[in-house]
Amino acid sequence: MAIQTNQSNTLTSSEQGSDYKALYEDLLAQHQMILSLISHEVRNPVTLINSFLQLLESHHPELSQDYYWLKVMENMDFLKYLLEEFSEFNNSKTLRAQELDLAQIFRETIESAAPSMESQNITISLNVESDIPTLKADRIKLKQLILNLLRNAAEAISSQGTISCSLKCENNHILISIQDSGSGIPEEYKENLFVPFVTHKQEGTGLGLAICKRIAEAHHGSISYCSQPGKGTKFTVILPVN
Repeated sequence: MAIQTNQSNTLTSSEQGSDYKALYEDLLAQHQMILSLISHEVRNPVTLINSFLQLLESHHPELSQDYYWLKVMENMDFLKYLLEEFSEFNNSKTLRAQELDLAQIFRETIESAAPSMESQNITISLNVESDIPTLKADRIKLKQLILNLLRNAAEAISSQGTISCSLKCENNHILISIQDSGSGIPEEYKENLFVPFVTHKQEGTGLGLAICKRIAEAHHGSISYCSQPGKGTKFTVILPVN
């Protein structure tokens, strides 16, 4: 008598995980392509409109004092900023890696942001806690990551406060920390903190922290945070040395 063996078609959890990951990456790639096409198509007319507005103001200087004109230009600036954020988000995982002195980049980036912070009554400090080895990474992307975290920290401080920046090497990993003395992150905001286009700021794009996360992951690293109400927030980026 022949014995029939029933073979299960049930996927293992590992196989299911691979399928979900492949599906996610495919959807993400499609999303990025669509966003890139939209951004590209919108950028051209926006550039032309902005040029015509500048020409119009040069021919009619009195417009520069008109309330509604100022609002038009203000929104035009925001539109250009939004398109730039789209572009940065799309390109955040494309790296041009080279050997870098991260300690020098860290210092230069923070020093360049210090005057703006001081004008907002924010004191910024820098501490390099150990010798930092060279790192193969994208210079522009890492500067962008640090600046985004600094901007996020400054926005978390209502009137005056402090931002503490530290850099150290620990267990063959480089740790970048940006800590602010703001009011902390509300509990209901935490779930979607790194989700693109989700923002609770009046003029935010919801891309700043999403870009930071993508840049960290593109360097095979990670980003995390800890936050307490009334005691501020600390973001930490961990990058592998090798």
